[in-house]
Amino acid sequence: MIRRMLLIAFIFAASVATLLNGGTAMTGGIALWSYEGESGPDRWGALASQWGICSSGHYQSPIDIRGGIPASLPAVTENIQPTPLSFGLDGPTFAVPYGSGSTLTLNGTRYELEQFHFHHPSEHTLNGRHFPMEGHLVMKSEDSDHANAVLGVFIEAGSENAMLEQFWGILPRSAKRSLGSTQVNVGDLLPENKAYYMYEGSMTTPGCPQGVRWFVMENAVQASQAQIDRFIEDLTQGEINNRPIQPTYGRAILKGM
Repeated sequence: MIRRMLLIAFIFAASVATLLNGGTAMTGGIALWSYEGESGPDRWGALASQWGICSSGHYQSPIDIRGGIPASLPAVTENIQPTPLSFGLDGPTFAVPYGSGSTLTLNGTRYELEQFHFHHPSEHTLNGRHFPMEGHLVMKSEDSDHANAVLGVFIEAGSENAMLEQFWGILPRSAKRSLGSTQVNVGDLLPENKAYYMYEGSMTTPGCPQGVRWFVMENAVQASQAQIDRFIEDLTQGEINNRPIQPTYGRAILKGM
């Protein structure tokens, strides 16, 4: 299993020069990484010289979110349009690149949506609890001291998720049918109540660059158990693709009121 995960990381590194998570799988030549074993998360910082912060950084993600300092965080506003469906490997998972022009405004900063992807189980925990999945919307702003940001959405088992159903039958490793003119709108993944937590962290794949502003939705959305199982069977083949929880080192976690 670990060999398969390494092969996936190798294919990504060899074929994609840059992806939105900071050039995750290559530095200089090709560096291999995975979520288990000798190239797993506890070794990322030693796999390449530029990745040392994965081990030494004090602003690493994900973290356990608990408590939170009540704060008057501005409401989320969004202008997310459908985008043509395409897939790109983001290490041992897939990422869907987003067409230009879709934006979210969080804590007063306007971000352009760049890609989205999923993890199993959730990378963040809420009061120590993992969710079956977590969606990440990766964003960038040219007008902020925190140019890189990620919006996290917990996914729990329940009713079928209409957003996932837009493309869940054509996940990249199943190749059940052609992408054709399929379009997806990740804005449909967001919960109706958009209260969120905010903290300072990092990307969650090598090289773990810090200076990333995280917004994590307080309220989970649902997906059917069949949808969750399809992701696990199709993308991770029963394995995980989440980075373990990192120490908070006293970082403030703000909770919108």
